[in-house]
Amino acid sequence: MTRPTVSVVIPTRDKADSLRLVLACLARQVCPEPHEIVVVDDGCTDGTADILAAAAAQLPLHTVPGPRAGRAAARNAGAAVARGGLLIFLDDDILLPPPALAAHVAEHTGLEPSCVHGPVRELPAARRLLAAAGDELLPDPHAAATSGRFGRTVANALETLVTGMATGELEPVAPWLTCIGANTSMPYGLWERSGGYDETFGTTWGCEDLELGLRLWSSGAGMRLAPAAPGVHLTHERADRWEQHTVNLTRFTEKHPVPAVRALPELLGPSGSCRRYVTAVRTSEESARP
Repeated sequence: MTRPTVSVVIPTRDKADSLRLVLACLARQVCPEPHEIVVVDDGCTDGTADILAAAAAQLPLHTVPGPRAGRAAARNAGAAVARGGLLIFLDDDILLPPPALAAHVAEHTGLEPSCVHGPVRELPAARRLLAAAGDELLPDPHAAATSGRFGRTVANALETLVTGMATGELEPVAPWLTCIGANTSMPYGLWERSGGYDETFGTTWGCEDLELGLRLWSSGAGMRLAPAAPGVHLTHERADRWEQHTVNLTRFTEKHPVPAVRALPELLGPSGSCRRYVTAVRTSEESARP
């Protein structure tokens, strides 16, 4: 077999319905580079094993057991066994269009080592799409998600900020926020040199990807967007979502007590605002000057 040059790393935990659509999107990829899909089964107890067995018959996919120590540890476990020189970290509820993998590859060709993010939009009515996928064939789940049939997709405050900084619409106060782990790529060597995702964030949700981005940026890595690799997030409920996030944000701030991290409560959360965040960062930086 040809050695893959690209490894797609997907950590998963009990999301069989969405993972099936994610893999269906990967089966439609038009990518000139040989690639593999590494799924980290982080203790699934639903029908994930059956979904993976069926997908492995059609895709260059292999599964590794996860450490059951949180998303950072699961991503690291997948990257550690990846054979490709380019890692694409993809969540188990992100739908990609056919050119996405090729777009990630193109953003790394001949350029400095960088972290590249494919913009992600939320599908608030994802339950409707998942229900339809259980009743009928959806040949292209990403196309279905963006068709309007299942409601509009929207960009959250973080994605709006990252896009705005890249286009010049907003001040680039924190380019490292580009490292949003749901749909992000980087050279294997860059991940390895960084030490990977910080596993001390544990099983609590949030911030482990942004913390890696800050370390990558501080070490001189570039940050770019891959507009041709847009993902759709199958939005889902998490009862204690923001309570968990507050715990990890506190950990993040203690580790990196800089203005752009301290101001994150203005950006992340149900009422987050990218413009309010930019103002908070600039105000904090100005007040810190002698």
